[in-house]
Amino acid sequence: MGKFSRRVSEVAGWTMASRVLGLARDVLLFASLGSGPLNSAFILAFTIPNLFRRLLGEGALTSSSIPVLASSLEKDGQEQAFSLLNAIMVRLGLGLLLLQVVAIPLFWGTRLIPGLPERWYLASDLSLILFPYMFFICLGALVCGMLNVLGRFGLAALNQAWLNIAMISAILAGLFFVPMSGWQRVVLISAGVLLGGALQLLVPLFGLVQQGWRPRLGLDSHPELSKVMRLFLPGLLGAAIFQINILVSRFLAFSLDDTATGLLYISSRLVELPLGVFAIAITTVVFPELSRLSSSGSEDGFQKVFTKGLSLIFMITLPAALGLILLAEPILGFLFEWGLFESGDVRAAGPVLMAAACGLPFFAWSTLLTRAWYARQEMRTPVLFAAVNLFLNLFLGLILMRIYGAVGLALSNTLSSLVHCLALQAFLPGRSIKWKGWQTPAILLLGLSALSALAVFGQQLIQELNLPGKLEDSLIIFVLIPLAAGSYFLVLWFLRHPALKNLLRKAL
Repeated sequence: MGKFSRRVSEVAGWTMASRVLGLARDVLLFASLGSGPLNSAFILAFTIPNLFRRLLGEGALTSSSIPVLASSLEKDGQEQAFSLLNAIMVRLGLGLLLLQVVAIPLFWGTRLIPGLPERWYLASDLSLILFPYMFFICLGALVCGMLNVLGRFGLAALNQAWLNIAMISAILAGLFFVPMSGWQRVVLISAGVLLGGALQLLVPLFGLVQQGWRPRLGLDSHPELSKVMRLFLPGLLGAAIFQINILVSRFLAFSLDDTATGLLYISSRLVELPLGVFAIAITTVVFPELSRLSSSGSEDGFQKVFTKGLSLIFMITLPAALGLILLAEPILGFLFEWGLFESGDVRAAGPVLMAAACGLPFFAWSTLLTRAWYARQEMRTPVLFAAVNLFLNLFLGLILMRIYGAVGLALSNTLSSLVHCLALQAFLPGRSIKWKGWQTPAILLLGLSALSALAVFGQQLIQELNLPGKLEDSLIIFVLIPLAAGSYFLVLWFLRHPALKNLLRKAL
């Protein structure tokens, strides 16, 4: 438990720094561009290379290569593992360059379609600029996966920060140092994305060189490469379905009006903050361990590690989701009501954030479940459930967006994610969860009750003071939220919640 906790803390700490930078980046982005068509076009254009990043970099390829790389490192040594990594990187790089050649004419072709709203043409132009980011980040994600196999979790977790630093620098330059139009600002921000992508590849490569890796650019084969491909191809379909799910939601929002994409994006980013800091950190540490235990045939160890990870995920994501639901507008007002993003935008984004926050525990749970399936080197079943999730999300989205607009799209994501989790958990081989009685869920429920009571009544008391908007929001952020979170963890500590008890014992 000690090594596990230290690694989770290390990854969570570096990821927290990166996510805070990412939040600052988004605040500045909306202050600079507002929630109108220019920002919506940038978000949609940036979604496309990110789709391939999560598909090829952080998705199917990383998930299929990490178990094989970990097995090669353990059985054959570091030299053979690095040889396999080089073989994968060369093939991935060539495939990414081919995608660039194919995609550029498609983006140009959008300009030839008459009668579209202007935001569609803006998105097409920005896609041409942003698409090369895919090359850097996909290779960078694969390198970070190898660093995780080698136990260098911190360097990999910090990698997202380079993009955020580059984008923040570009946004600040456009806001304060060089007078420019909105279009010029968004082009400068896009250039910042490309610079950040280059850093996201070069910095982890430097870390890998320190571990003894050297590049080999030939097309030499490797005996384990076929195993990676066998895992990759079905996993690619599953990851593609999952990423198309995200793209479908963005396109549906983009088709609604000029602001829906931005509102949905803000909500997803706030949900991703606890998801990325804690849930992804836990999953990042658990995945190589699950792969090792599954490879060695230790079913009891697999169940214990999976349950430990799931317990930590629920302990963090449930109160985070509840806090986002109960205090949505003050959080949005404090963070985003600056510059061109005004109070009306905050009121419009509040219900979208509430609907999206309901899905936070399910998003985290499904991430862990998917990695558990991959650790068993079983890709086909997650692909099937991902396909069901895609069609369910599309079906619900088309219905609910007509009734509730952007809120309906957030609700469709939440509902389809719940169904996805239940299916993945029900069919996961073995008795993967080993709860010790009913006490753990009961303790969580009592802690959440304390958090809810303090958040609701505390907000009412602060509102009765009739303070200016920013001061009221600041009191809620800096006083009420820490008190509510403290009450939750105090209840868990007093009732000796197992996951919190273990973390505190190892930390103190």
